[in-house]
Amino acid sequence: MQCFECGGQLKHSVTTLHLQKGGKPVFIENVPVTQCEQCGEEYLAGPVAEKVGELLDKECQPQVILSVPVVNYKMAV
Repeated sequence: MQCFECGGQLKHSVTTLHLQKGGKPVFIENVPVTQCEQCGEEYLAGPVAEKVGELLDKECQPQVILSVPVVNYKMAV
């Protein structure tokens, strides 16, 4: 199978998804994906995407809570 973006070869990998729920950031770690070795584009299989949606819908207890600094571009320049 080849990447739809660049035609590169795909490999199985895991990633951390950066999503939002209710306007707040949510990170889901160790998500299985197929990733392009050339451009890094990631593809979720249908069942994995469904499970991610289910995780966002239910109230999961986070294993880690991060404090993240945020810089507003308009105010910084």
